[in-house]
Amino acid sequence: MTIHAQGHTHDRRRTIRIRRSALLQSQLDDIDRPSIKIAETRDELEQAFSLVYYEYQNMGYITEPNASEMCLSIYHVLPETTVFIFKSYLTVISTLTQIFDSHLFGLPMDALYRSELDALRSANRKLVELSALATRDEARWRNVFMYLARAMFWYAMRQSVNDLCITVNPKHVEFYKTLFLFEDLGPERYYPKVSAPAVALRLNLDDIHKKLRQAYSALDFDCDLHSFFDKVNPGALTESDGTDALVKKSRIMDADTVRYFFIEKTNVLEKATPEQMDHIKTIYPGL
Repeated sequence: MTIHAQGHTHDRRRTIRIRRSALLQSQLDDIDRPSIKIAETRDELEQAFSLVYYEYQNMGYITEPNASEMCLSIYHVLPETTVFIFKSYLTVISTLTQIFDSHLFGLPMDALYRSELDALRSANRKLVELSALATRDEARWRNVFMYLARAMFWYAMRQSVNDLCITVNPKHVEFYKTLFLFEDLGPERYYPKVSAPAVALRLNLDDIHKKLRQAYSALDFDCDLHSFFDKVNPGALTESDGTDALVKKSRIMDADTVRYFFIEKTNVLEKATPEQMDHIKTIYPGL
């Protein structure tokens, strides 16, 4: 019985090793001038919002098409919100949004997991929600998501974030727990916004380096996500200005861009509370 258990453990580790190794293999050779950056221009933002829309629609998360064919929320109007993009020259092929918690807006997850998030807030922890992850179908096998995840990880650490929070479909829970060491935050609940069940997960960044080192230091693992996420420069592609280029100083959209996305193309701002609108107008006086 003991021998069988040990053999089973070894087989499982070998499987995880193969999967983890494959995740770190670069498949970027035929991508035209690959780059990672924070979306700044109207075109970059529109490509990111459209990519999320089409991929979510294909997965059945968007059941009612909208004329804009873009997926964005009121959180995207906030200058703290960060939209990471992976580009093949001028084309966005993958994107991930990082939303910072605030007293006035909270987080999208509050709709389902307010009590769980409030417990973290009561401990004065700085929270970020990861949202709007999408990759073009033809690029998924290229592992570009891992590079976006690393950029997000760097940025969160530079911003002194305590917890990365996320809601995922139950079928993806083991992926985030096994690969990125997320832990349970809230139980499975139905998420009407995407017409699917969701589970809340949390990654405590306070001691993440220690956890990554412990999880990936075993001799039979031939890849090391601790080193991957700790490396200053990506091995297979170069961010134009290094990690400092990912640290946002001031990325406030101009009033015309806000009007384009949130009034002309969508009715997102119509759902804002009076207090939220007052705050938005202080950021964009020309709105």
